[in-house]
Amino acid sequence: MRATAAVMLLLMMLAPAAQAGQEDIAITVYNRDLALVKDVRRIDLDAGVSEVRFGDVAQRIDPTSVHFRVLEGPDASVWEQNYRFDLASSSKILEKYLEKVIDVVTEDADLFTGTLISVDGSMIVLDQGRGRGPIITLNREKLSYIRFPSLPSGLISKPSLVWRIGAEKSGERLVEVTYLTSSINWHAEYVGVVSEKDDAIDLAAWVSIDNRSGSTYTDAKLDLVAGDIHRAPVQSMDLAYEGTRTMMAKGMVAAPEFHEEQLFEYHLYKLDARATLADREIKQLTFFPSTVVAIEKIFEFDGRLGTDVRVLLEFENSEDVGLGQPLPAGTVRMYKEDSIGDLQFIGEDRIDHTARNEDVALYLGNAFDIAAERKMMDSRKITKRVREEDYEVTIRNHKDEDVVVRVVEHFYGYWTIVEKTHEFEKKDARRIEFSVPVEADGEAVVKYTVRYE
Repeated sequence: MRATAAVMLLLMMLAPAAQAGQEDIAITVYNRDLALVKDVRRIDLDAGVSEVRFGDVAQRIDPTSVHFRVLEGPDASVWEQNYRFDLASSSKILEKYLEKVIDVVTEDADLFTGTLISVDGSMIVLDQGRGRGPIITLNREKLSYIRFPSLPSGLISKPSLVWRIGAEKSGERLVEVTYLTSSINWHAEYVGVVSEKDDAIDLAAWVSIDNRSGSTYTDAKLDLVAGDIHRAPVQSMDLAYEGTRTMMAKGMVAAPEFHEEQLFEYHLYKLDARATLADREIKQLTFFPSTVVAIEKIFEFDGRLGTDVRVLLEFENSEDVGLGQPLPAGTVRMYKEDSIGDLQFIGEDRIDHTARNEDVALYLGNAFDIAAERKMMDSRKITKRVREEDYEVTIRNHKDEDVVVRVVEHFYGYWTIVEKTHEFEKKDARRIEFSVPVEADGEAVVKYTVRYE
């Protein structure tokens, strides 16, 4: 239904008489669908008990998490709190006027007056005879406006906390209200360009903040927390939305930076500039500028995963290779220049939270020109409790350059390798790795015998 002057006037009338004025806002976003909001406002209180409406809070606020404190001015305390979230809209106002008289004007300027007896998404039904008829139905898309005689009680324009506050002295206070809200999240996104020789990447990182909390945080101090915090189980709620996407482009002026520090058993990243997080928006900010990181390209064949030879890029998150800072979980996308210098997408993978000096392995796809085949050639019972199995792994390299393929084998129980054609490295109690050189356009065969006891 078209917005009308009458409805807009009613919504404007919903503003409370005692509304706190915002002085500052700070938000800490966690990567578990959670944010901590710190809202600083000035309020004026009379001595005794006053009612204060603290509006513009997040629609997905957890009202049980609210903490109130006075920063400046005479002391005061919250005696009672109510969270009001029955938001006004034309449909809500219509629902409040069921069984009441309203005036309806159509787009042809026809006026209808009657008792509203039914309303849905497309039609309204009026009884023009106060229970005796006639009954008329009106298409809501064809209405010009609806006139209501007064404001229905119980509706508000924005989610609000309504307090009864006790104070011994009158005067202005600067107060801080802290609360948790859901439906806001962040994650890291990494973009890398692989060098011509596949021995380095030019790596940059963004953070994406997805705000569906039902509130906009304007010019806010922004902190991000990476880590797996524990929360008590809560009932999940779905929230449909249409998002926008904001990208910060590279320019001559240095972008704001995040500075990392330890927070309990997590990592805190503080932005050195303020940012606005609009409701129903995905905002992206530079996490760290591009840096060159030394890498190793690995061809890996693991028969347990299928017949493909996987392509991995591996590096250590250390200062020695150009990094050495905690990396939040996120998606890493890789590109490489083709023969004329155009960037082409070559694969992506997701990393978990990665501490300093830990290894990172990115699986980008499968090698097109390297084929592998694994066969059990024989199985025999040596004694009642001893069995041997012979395996053969064939690697065929159709590239015009030599390669080394990492062949991964898995075992169970108590085992020993009694015969082998290549040396291997034992990674743990159930896994070994062969490093198998394969010449250009050539073939290599790994053979071994494993004994189970």
